[in-house]
Amino acid sequence: MWLALFYPFTFDLRDEVSLAGSCGIAAVVFAVSVLLAEWMRRTGQRGPMEVLVRRMSYPRATPIPRRTSPTI
Repeated sequence: MWLALFYPFTFDLRDEVSLAGSCGIAAVVFAVSVLLAEWMRRTGQRGPMEVLVRRMSYPRATPIPRRTSPTI
């Protein structure tokens, strides 16, 4: 989020926002992330990092090929 708001190649707000404004933006971003996390917890959804770690940790089940008996 900070990258999108303050870096020169994005919104470049670093010179336009005061220290108090930066603290206000930080408080809003924190509050929104806490509310989003609580909503995800109540609805039983996993967070994006948990989904990524689970996909990397547990391989997907692949069907085992059946052995066929040789025909004589």
